[in-house]
Amino acid sequence: MKLAWLVALATLFPQSREELDTKFVDKDARARRDAVIGYAKLDTLETWEKVVAALRDPKPEVADEAQLQLASLAGPKELALLYGKDALGSKDDFVRLRCAEVLGRLAETPDAAALDKALADKDAGVRRTACWSLERQKTAGKWASAAPEALAELAKKDKSPEVRAAALVALATCAGIDAAALGGVAADASGELRAACVVAARALGPDVAFARAAAAAKDAVLGVRLCAAESFAAGRDARGANALVDLLEGEKELRGRWRFVELLRELSGLAHRLDPRPWRAWAAALADGPLPEVRKPEAGEEERSVSFAGLPIRSERVTFLIDLSGSIWQKRADGRTRKQVLDEELGRALRSLPPSTRFNLIPYTATPVPWQKGLVAADEKNVGKALEWFTGRKDTGVGDFWGALEVALADPEADTLVVLTDGAPSGGRRWNLGLMKQLFAERNRFRRLEVNAVLADASGRLKRDWDELCGSSGGRTVEYSLR
Repeated sequence: MKLAWLVALATLFPQSREELDTKFVDKDARARRDAVIGYAKLDTLETWEKVVAALRDPKPEVADEAQLQLASLAGPKELALLYGKDALGSKDDFVRLRCAEVLGRLAETPDAAALDKALADKDAGVRRTACWSLERQKTAGKWASAAPEALAELAKKDKSPEVRAAALVALATCAGIDAAALGGVAADASGELRAACVVAARALGPDVAFARAAAAAKDAVLGVRLCAAESFAAGRDARGANALVDLLEGEKELRGRWRFVELLRELSGLAHRLDPRPWRAWAAALADGPLPEVRKPEAGEEERSVSFAGLPIRSERVTFLIDLSGSIWQKRADGRTRKQVLDEELGRALRSLPPSTRFNLIPYTATPVPWQKGLVAADEKNVGKALEWFTGRKDTGVGDFWGALEVALADPEADTLVVLTDGAPSGGRRWNLGLMKQLFAERNRFRRLEVNAVLADASGRLKRDWDELCGSSGGRTVEYSLR
């Protein structure tokens, strides 16, 4: 409440350039972030130079704020700052990555040469983000012409599967070019590229989207099958519903079966579970044409047979990300720390996992600390070792959620993440959760990793951001008190 009041006061009484300059060199990152906001409000060439300089700030709350504010740039001289040597031309890869993302949110149409420069960047992350920015500009109707030759070249030849995948979707969105026309792309060994072919087809009309999803429905990679299922559901018609039931009948992974059921519930308003027979009866009786709008039913209690702090675990390939920063070490009224209560909750969850489950733990503060390099079987021996290791952790400091997320994403076997946090990232290279939820949705649109969050005493504002971050993956949040 106090912070909201201060923000409102600052809006009513804008700060002077002298006040902002003092804040910009303050040791407190909150003051520097406030200066970035104030500089953007003054909206002069000189103050925008300061915002660009803040992209290099070592504190993520300051640099993230600069990245967000730069989307308001307008005018040729001001936009030239974004394209210049201190921003899109910086020697710092992460600064260029930030600027490549800004290109997609600019209210003004970005300079074609600047976008071409980003598409040809030496860093794969910058190239991938530039493809996404071009796609977003086209979707917003602010990009009059695409660069199909450059995108096609990236889609066919880039060394990074992530870049090739992003280029495929941008190519379909911006130029209406089917990925299959590139030859050999759909059959590429990378599951990410095959998933991208499914996603890209959604920009080419419902019939192409359905055909591409049908061709991918039996893919060996779960993420590809999940993309196919989401394409079937997006059509909201009888053929897509029946195709979803086909997927449910043949799916072996628990995460896949539950995701297909979630999509069927959204289409039908029914609360059936994993048994495909009632779903088949419903889908077979559907008439041709669009399905009526319905209200999705509430989750059933049967999904809580295995849970962590009230969150159902609907996967057999799960990684737990646990925030050990800040308040987790505070003592409760009963004299125990919140960490001790968490130890008990985690113990209950891990001991309830079926032996067929594979799992890992990644507690994090300023640095993520994986228990194992990858998932291991949830047998009695491994569960015991994991709990002994976790209960002995004494890590303190800020919480780098984004860094922990990237470690978890690097394990191709995991299909579900369960995060326990107080809601507020406080360290690493990313701080703003509103920005992170957009970045994660882009990173995850071909992988389709499900993220769920247990929010320990988080504020309502943070819960809304977590709801959106998790929801973009098909996941959910629950609130839990460690007090």
